[in-house]
Amino acid sequence: MLRTSLAKKIIREVKNFIEEDLIIVDTSGIIVASTDPDRLGNFHEGAYLAASDKQMRIISKLDETTLSGVKAGITLPLFHQQKVVGVIGITGTPEKVLPYGELIKKMTELLIQENHYQDQFEWEARSLETFVFDWLLKDGPSTSIKKRAEVLGINLEVNRQVILIEFQSDEALMKTKRWHFSELDVEVKKEDILVQWGQNRMILLLASSRISSKEALHTLLTKFQDQLQGYISAPVFMGIGKAGSFSSLKESYLEAERALNSCSMDVPITFEEDLRLEMILQAIPVEVKKEFAQRLLSPVISEKDLFETIQVYFTHHLSLKETAKAMHIHINTLHYRLRKVEMLTGLELKKPHDLTTLYLACILLDDSTNKH
Repeated sequence: MLRTSLAKKIIREVKNFIEEDLIIVDTSGIIVASTDPDRLGNFHEGAYLAASDKQMRIISKLDETTLSGVKAGITLPLFHQQKVVGVIGITGTPEKVLPYGELIKKMTELLIQENHYQDQFEWEARSLETFVFDWLLKDGPSTSIKKRAEVLGINLEVNRQVILIEFQSDEALMKTKRWHFSELDVEVKKEDILVQWGQNRMILLLASSRISSKEALHTLLTKFQDQLQGYISAPVFMGIGKAGSFSSLKESYLEAERALNSCSMDVPITFEEDLRLEMILQAIPVEVKKEFAQRLLSPVISEKDLFETIQVYFTHHLSLKETAKAMHIHINTLHYRLRKVEMLTGLELKKPHDLTTLYLACILLDDSTNKH
């Protein structure tokens, strides 16, 4: 049985090739799509007979007076997997429409087959997404998960590591985007699992046996990142957890999430094992970060030159010479600004404790106002 939405799509596609009116009829004889809106929902006896007999039926002018709801033309049963799923009707003089009737029928059956494969692909993708979600966030290494893995053909004996992928894109764009991983030239092997993970994320469970080194993995992910950015025209960030077994993969997921939260435009691919200070900073609630930063920096933020000076000073690794050069100011001006920062904050920048406090305040201010 053809879905009405598919029948309408077929009419839109096929009508571009012929001038005659078209109808799509279900196996019970009801017109479900038509180039003539007035015929929708009507019973078409000729199509019903064509579906029942499983063969083309020519509708003559005489038939218009004896069969219900018909117009002169031809009706052709549509087959999918050797079953009649509907009928396509072409209105017009039979002699005129017969020559290309079979071509239209084949074209329509190809559209039905393509839609079937697409539905199957999307169903499999949703099943896999649900499985991965339950595995990593809900059920864990349960008996149920093991049984579902067997059905899906997933080998749980393989060690994998979680890679979280996030697209920094407009939400409206992401909602309308349809993901077809098969369209991407991605090196996803048999034991790898790649699924969509929410609105603007994907998750890759990469078989660790295929990666010889951390450098090789970084090269692979950089290539993948380039392909994705070309596909969606948006920045792509990746967080990578450590490899783990079936029962411990949730830990790899949490690591990947921690790494993803530390990504930036400068470092878009981040390994959790490379995190140092970021591990501690991520454990601090956003409200605390904001309060700490504001408490220390509020008197400096209001003076744009001072706040910019602090940032450039840290960026250039506390080098007075390089900071002055980058800001195009005299070294004495830089000394004056840093002394003013000390006066406003009550900190002495020559003391490691005070310098670290100021540095953390700058980082926490960024963390409390930006995702990446």
